[in-house]
Amino acid sequence: MTDNCPKTEKCPLFQGEILASKKAQEIYMDLYCTKGETGRNRCKRFLLSLEINNPVPIDVMPNDTRNLDKLIEIYS
Repeated sequence: MTDNCPKTEKCPLFQGEILASKKAQEIYMDLYCTKGETGRNRCKRFLLSLEINNPVPIDVMPNDTRNLDKLIEIYS
């Protein structure tokens, strides 16, 4: 049984709204969305959502290379 991220219901990545490829979406979901706390702690979308208390912009990917502090500065 998987441990899905609590944000999956509204996350555009999980809902298939970010990536054009279904296969790419499945890979991201496997790495971040369904790996429990380990996946969530690596997901910049999840971590940013906790900090800004707002929906995360669609241009932030789970593996975003920008520092979390920089993302908070940009989006809060």
